[in-house]
Amino acid sequence: MASWGAMLALGIKLATTADWKYKLLSVLPIAIANSYAGWLAHDYVHGTDKFCNFFRNFGAVTAGLSTTMWCDKHNMHHAKTNEVGIDEDLPGGPALFVWPPTPENDKPWRKFQHLYLPLAYSLLFVVWRIDSLKVAWSRKIRHEQFCLAAHYALALAILPAPVFAGAVLLSGFMSATIVTVSHQNEDLMFEHEHDYVKNQFEATRDCRTSNPFSEWLWGGMQYQLEHHLMPTMPRYKYPALVPLVQKFAKENNIEYRELKRENPTTTAPYTPRYSVPTTPPSPGASNELQLLKDNYMLYVDVARAPADPRARESASGLTI
Repeated sequence: MASWGAMLALGIKLATTADWKYKLLSVLPIAIANSYAGWLAHDYVHGTDKFCNFFRNFGAVTAGLSTTMWCDKHNMHHAKTNEVGIDEDLPGGPALFVWPPTPENDKPWRKFQHLYLPLAYSLLFVVWRIDSLKVAWSRKIRHEQFCLAAHYALALAILPAPVFAGAVLLSGFMSATIVTVSHQNEDLMFEHEHDYVKNQFEATRDCRTSNPFSEWLWGGMQYQLEHHLMPTMPRYKYPALVPLVQKFAKENNIEYRELKRENPTTTAPYTPRYSVPTTPPSPGASNELQLLKDNYMLYVDVARAPADPRARESASGLTI
């Protein structure tokens, strides 16, 4: 939390100067702080101790995210990871697709999705903020209404509106880039997988970050498999859990998927995705940048793929 506070303070300091160049520069630290507030809120929502209970609405105050909205969405993601038609974290249109849609649900702009991907990613927090307001007001959740109102009142009182808007968009791009890579390029579940552990191993990939800043910026998302297997475990314990998960996978003949810097000559065997001519992850992948590239290539492959009459719709019908 201290690093988040320091980053936010730096951004506010720059944003409140008279020089426009510093105001423009302030967008970056404020965006990073907003993304990191999301990671911290994620930790507190998953946590079960008194400290986490106290900070349960941290995301509403600091990032404009309703705890109820997030729980509804995120709990289903954990229970049915990468299950098409249920997991709302899988983009199924109308802007982005990670599998070819049916002809009737296809969009003419899908063939260009890899070109406008950064723009679509940047809208992540815009969509979540709108959903948060809808949930808090439609369900009359008074304490969340107060927290969200406090967030916007403080943000717009302290920050120039263009800086706030720019930070939300940049933060959305950063967070979407990080959270998507550990699931979207893995197996899609077009049928229900009754084995929860097997589901997590097949639908989740870890990423060993290449430098201390990335390790911090990813906010625990680099240990996605460990998190899905032990969702209430504090994230600082995940590095110690990794060898235990690897040992479990080896003993049970389960594929453990990761990209790690210290072993650049091997990658996990590639499993073709249902009806998508996906480009296999590149051999010799050395860090998180390769994982980001592989995820981008997924959007390229789906953009080029023909519509599939057998495809299923996304859970929400409107993601990003």
